[in-house]
Amino acid sequence: MRFSFFHPKNYPIQIKNENIMKNIYLDYNSHTPCDISVIKAMQDIWSQPGNPHSDGHSFGWNKQTLISDSLKTFTDIYDCFEEELLFTSGATEANNLAIYSGIPIAEKMNPQADTILTSHLEHKSVLSPLEIAASKHGLKLLYVDITSNGVIDLQDLQTKLKQNNVLWVSCTMTNGVIGTSQPIYQVAELCQRYNAMLHVDGSQAGYLDIACHDLQVDFLTLSAHKIYGPSGIGLLYSKHLQNPEFIPMISGGGQQNGLRAGTLPVPLIIGFSEAAKILDDNKETEALRLRELRDTLLDGLNQALTIIVFGDLNERHPGNLYLAIKNIDSMQLLNNMQPHLAFSLGSACDGLSREYSPIMKAMGIPKDIAECAFRICVGRMTTIEEVEQTIAIVIDTVKKINKMS
Repeated sequence: MRFSFFHPKNYPIQIKNENIMKNIYLDYNSHTPCDISVIKAMQDIWSQPGNPHSDGHSFGWNKQTLISDSLKTFTDIYDCFEEELLFTSGATEANNLAIYSGIPIAEKMNPQADTILTSHLEHKSVLSPLEIAASKHGLKLLYVDITSNGVIDLQDLQTKLKQNNVLWVSCTMTNGVIGTSQPIYQVAELCQRYNAMLHVDGSQAGYLDIACHDLQVDFLTLSAHKIYGPSGIGLLYSKHLQNPEFIPMISGGGQQNGLRAGTLPVPLIIGFSEAAKILDDNKETEALRLRELRDTLLDGLNQALTIIVFGDLNERHPGNLYLAIKNIDSMQLLNNMQPHLAFSLGSACDGLSREYSPIMKAMGIPKDIAECAFRICVGRMTTIEEVEQTIAIVIDTVKKINKMS
């Protein structure tokens, strides 16, 4: 496979058709803009005085009431108790806290275990702390195989659980790059069978039913800015928060029962709960609409280009496509469509990295094809007109790149 790589002196190609010059956002896996109802819910709170931890006057009581009401929303949606929830600055902090506090708890409960299992489907906020924790605690870190469809290999998971004394398993619910959803209930059943503690990153799984007690997960993390809520707020669920071995990462004022210090950001919490409520009320109809937009986009591109889609098309985030266009380097494609079309090569945390993606490698995708891969994701604010314009932009740009090759 041959490529013509981006060079800033020669690109971007100028798209002259004024009818397709609108800037279109299709990077919803990276960040969802706040829903207008979320903005309205937060609006009045910003100007209200009072610290929710000031329990000596009515201003503090009012703020604490707002937090309590939000917690009730979360417990209803995510099937858990208030005392099992902890507010964080986002899923990255929640994943770190789950791993750094959870692994010592797991060691106390299962002192003979010496192995951590995960896979390359995980976000860096899971993989990096797992590597650090494994080194610190003298544990083996093993990676479970991924199928060619981008799903964790349950047979390999069971084999590794059987052959090793496993302490801890980290498994995402929906991958944020290729978009595939994992058989998380089957993973949970295997972890229970082999007495391994389970940590689930649920930040990209908004369109799935997340029921913590039914799933019997030990730790689960959530993020507001993946479900049309504000940036800077996340949740950690755990049935082990009351365990004396749970070690806070942030200490200070003793907020949240001493488990995570810092004044709670009431407007962000209100926004998060409103976003969760909106999605919960509209999940099925919105997922159907996103699939229709996604399929329209894929069908339009397929009519003019040779497309490869990575990962199972059914069991995935409904707006996500992780795809490649034959013989078109994804970095070159991205640069040539700026500023008209926003998509990404992968996770925003990876930037414009050109390294051979561990996910693609684990799926058995050759490096030259992996360099053609990119992520595009429709969302709540995406219109059919934008999808049609996107098809035209991509096809027009690919034709121009091919002419210059």
